[in-house]
Amino acid sequence: MTNAVAEPSAALRAPLESTFPFGPTAESVVRGLPGADVTTVEAPRHDARRLFNRLTLAIALSDALSVLLALSLVDLLLPNAQLVAGISPGLLHAAVPLGWVLAFFGWGLYAPKHLSAVEEFRRIIGASSFGMVALVMAGFWSATYIPRTAVGLLWIFVLLFELLTRRIWRLDIARRRANGTLALKTLVIGTNDEARQIANQLRAEGSGYRPVGFVGASSTSVEPSSIDVVTGIHRLAEHIRSTDVECVFIASTALRPDEMLKVMQVARQSNVDVRISAQLPELLSSRVVAHNVGSSLTLAVKPLQLSRAQNLMKRAFDLVLSGVGLLLSLPLWLFIAVAIKTTSTGPVFFTQQRVTKNGRRFRMIKFRTMHDDIRLDDFDIDPSSPFFKLENDPRVTRVGRLLRKTSLDELPQLLNVITGDMSLVGPRPLPSDQIDANSDLLSGRLEVPAGMTGWWQIRGRSGVSPEAAVKLDVFYIENWSLTLDLYILLKTVGVVLTRAGAF
Repeated sequence: MTNAVAEPSAALRAPLESTFPFGPTAESVVRGLPGADVTTVEAPRHDARRLFNRLTLAIALSDALSVLLALSLVDLLLPNAQLVAGISPGLLHAAVPLGWVLAFFGWGLYAPKHLSAVEEFRRIIGASSFGMVALVMAGFWSATYIPRTAVGLLWIFVLLFELLTRRIWRLDIARRRANGTLALKTLVIGTNDEARQIANQLRAEGSGYRPVGFVGASSTSVEPSSIDVVTGIHRLAEHIRSTDVECVFIASTALRPDEMLKVMQVARQSNVDVRISAQLPELLSSRVVAHNVGSSLTLAVKPLQLSRAQNLMKRAFDLVLSGVGLLLSLPLWLFIAVAIKTTSTGPVFFTQQRVTKNGRRFRMIKFRTMHDDIRLDDFDIDPSSPFFKLENDPRVTRVGRLLRKTSLDELPQLLNVITGDMSLVGPRPLPSDQIDANSDLLSGRLEVPAGMTGWWQIRGRSGVSPEAAVKLDVFYIENWSLTLDLYILLKTVGVVLTRAGAF
């Protein structure tokens, strides 16, 4: 068995063409490796890693400018507040942004290729809080009294500007990934089913990778002649040099330990990025820790079970924010109530039995958005199907349609949060008939309290399929933290304002 194969026959080309395009219609140049009986696909050269490095410098500059702007605003609002004695304002405005960038570097915030949005959000809060503590300590050692108002305002402004600019950068990076300018030219190491699955995932628009071929391994469970291979491990270094590959993605089940070591040595010597599949469900990186066991590297997944203290923290978080939200929104409640009563007959509020943590039933309250005199019995519809919701529901009133589009119909659920039936963030509470009819699919969502918003609400809302919604809810349960709750709440604001996926 050889690791490099000749160009596949016509009968074997079809499976490959769904992954890597061949032929005159493909936007690639097909050529043979010098001295090898293999065929390789070469796309127009671009150095995504170099562009990432330039973007990282630009991000660091925007971080420094964000802190500088925050300092300037505090000086403008509190002109007599002195942060650190003995340091001129000009020097302070130069030193603090520099220190902030160094703190962000220490928290690993200048690795845009490796950070998810949630992890970046968590680290920004941590690094900014660390920066504020360092600034307060500097003021303490210089015998300077720093007003608490100045500390609070500076922390709020820094977070606001940092999160806003980072969001802009994320949108820019996503756009560049979608158009291919930030897609790493990648070889998939392995030729088994896992390697094929990896290649299909990497081909998705915006993945940040551009797979250009498979690399055969002698331990593969699939015959090389039945899958398209551009080279073998023994010629990997030569192939990387000749095709300007920027990344190798290893299918961990396809290689022996000695083959894995060989690939990593070649990647290090060739200065290309390495990714290794872990065969784990989607987890936040904060839950995964690398451990050496003997001569092997293992991944330890931190157990996640809401402790009594964490439940109390979540409950306090819910009470404070829902209480503030209720007070601020009360004038809007009166306006909505008048609009409902004057445009349709029936009560202002609608209640329905829903299911929350551990299968407990409760009455969820919403503003009424439907006519009372139109029933689903008149239609051939099964409302017990999971996540049942009609896009053009004939029962919805004109005011109700606006309330649903803006999610204002859910404001009364703040009362459910205050009474403890719901949380601000969690899997959406479903009607009891949907839970009863689909217990196998939906029961896993009942490990945490139901929420006003959740992970799948910010990832597509009503446009998400039931199976995908369940997976997203399970992701939230597996990765819960107060930071994740705060991230979801902030993202919910954007989703509501854009009305994405709402009906």
